[in-house]
Amino acid sequence: MFEGGSLFQNCGLAESQQNTITSDSRKAMKRLGLPEGDAFDMPTSTKRFPDGAAFRIECPTVNSAETVAALLDTATKTGVTINRITETFGMFRHTAAEIKQYCKLCYDYGCELLLSTGPRATYDTGATVLSPQGVRVSYRLRGQEQLIRAIEDIKRGYELGVRGFLIYDEGMLWVANEMRKNGDLPKEIIFKCSAHLGHC
Repeated sequence: MFEGGSLFQNCGLAESQQNTITSDSRKAMKRLGLPEGDAFDMPTSTKRFPDGAAFRIECPTVNSAETVAALLDTATKTGVTINRITETFGMFRHTAAEIKQYCKLCYDYGCELLLSTGPRATYDTGATVLSPQGVRVSYRLRGQEQLIRAIEDIKRGYELGVRGFLIYDEGMLWVANEMRKNGDLPKEIIFKCSAHLGHC
């Protein structure tokens, strides 16, 4: 285990030697249209959000309407703008009244809301996800019935006012996007991939 620095630094190689060793691989990356290395100079991004902002603030894992209310109240008092709130508890675990309260609080404040879809493997009757190898299942859905229920989760959320959904499963993301394209799900809904999505 290296204490610090790069692999090459810890091997005692000078920067010129490092560049010589990796030059062929860097050229190969360039031919593939990929960066030749990390951008250590951290160039200033020219990308902007539609309103012109250079960055936005998202608060994840806000898992109750009471917490949303407290967060937005504190943000207002301190002059901090919250642009997006993400719930990760599982939309199917909230009552209709709670989901409506989420929507109203975020609408009145003016921030986006994303609610998480489920039921995920951790809520399933199988114990695979709890085993040393099964953790690779991550928060994916298990079986077609879970996929159907997760799609129904989106439909229920939409009826209650939700327009943004957090997705934990690659297959579900594909299905939900195809359903949105062909009109089986509303066109205006948006999806976000969770950082806990299996391939992440």
